[in-house]
This record gives sequence, structure tokens and C-alpha cells, in this order.
Amino acid sequence: MPKPMALCIENLDPQSGVPKYVRCVALPGRQPGLRLDFRGAVLWQSDDAIACELWVSADDRLILYRPKGAAAVTLRRTGRRLDVPCGKPVVVVDQDEIDVGARRLRVHVHGDASAIAAPSVFVPEQGVLSRLARAAVTAAAIVSAMATGGCIEVRDKPPKRPAAPKPSQEEKVQTHDESPKGDTRREVPDDHPRSTGHSGDSDAPS
Repeated sequence: MPKPMALCIENLDPQSGVPKYVRCVALPGRQPGLRLDFRGAVLWQSDDAIACELWVSADDRLILYRPKGAAAVTLRRTGRRLDVPCGKPVVVVDQDEIDVGARRLRVHVHGDASAIAAPSVFVPEQGVLSRLARAAVTAAAIVSAMATGGCIEVRDKPPKRPAAPKPSQEEKVQTHDESPKGDTRREVPDDHPRSTGHSGDSDAPS
């Protein structure tokens, strides 16, 4: 089963009062979760003026999905550009850029999320650690571009979710054993004559 994915959305043209980095989590499937509005602002579980959705597919890929009638969205990758079509999932990789409204955003993919949380402002550390992090991100972007050939993948429809696993034979046996069993002992009424082990009438005079 796909897992929630940790992301950071970077605003490449930050304005006063608008955070440069927003830490986010993309949820599996098209459930209400991470979205962008027509201005490029990050939304969480909101239906207000949605331009696109960001979620995780059944094969663990980050998906950008533009609903029918939504505002224009453009995806950019290493010199390529795609006007995102409505109703078709588009695979997003690390360092892809998304144009929504007047904003250009860059997506940083960090892998599986340790917990599900609403978007929050992220302030990166300064100094050597930040330089190392940027170097790691650059290396990841090069690997991603080599793996995909720079092509942007557009899917006709989302992959089907895998079926729920069936219980194993051991689980079935355990469930059967735990079911209540009836008491097979036969009760004897109090007024029913009981055997004493003697023949004849023991109370008769000798």
C-alpha cells in the first residue's frame, strides 16, 4: 500500500508575508489532502478554488492532478514544459517546478512521511548543513532526470489500488478456534432417579 510522502514546496518568487518554504505531506489516493489554489497558495483538505491536487499513487509516485474546470497549471522539468491537462494524473519528481497563477513553485521530495500533518512554514538551517542538503538535493535531481530521461509522464487514469489482503489459513483457523462452543454435557433434573449402585430396596426391613 502507498504511504504518505513528505514534501517541501518552495516559493521561487516570495513576496512580503508569503513563506518561502512550506513543509507538506501528500496523502495516498484522491482523498482530501494537499492542494494548491488558483493563486498557488498551499491548501489542506479544502475545496476552495482548487487549481490542482498533490497525492501519492498506488505505485508510490507523487501525482499532480488538475480537476476539470480548474485554473491553468504548468509543470516544468529540465528544460521541458507541460500544460497540465484536466483529469489526467501527471507524475512529479524531485525539483519539478509548478506554475500556478503568478507563482512558480519548486517541489522537494523527501520520501516517506513519519506522520501526517497539515502544511507548516519551514525555516531551513543555515551554514554547512544547508550546503550539504543543497548538494544532496542537486544529486537527487540529476539521478531523477537520468532515470526519467527528462520526460514528463502523463497517465490516462490513476493506477488501481491494490485489493485488501485476504486472511491467511492460520488466521482462519485461529478465528474458528476462538468461536464459542456449546456445552455438550447432559444435565440431569433434580427429580430424576439416580443410580446408587445397589440392587433392590435398601429401606426394606430384614
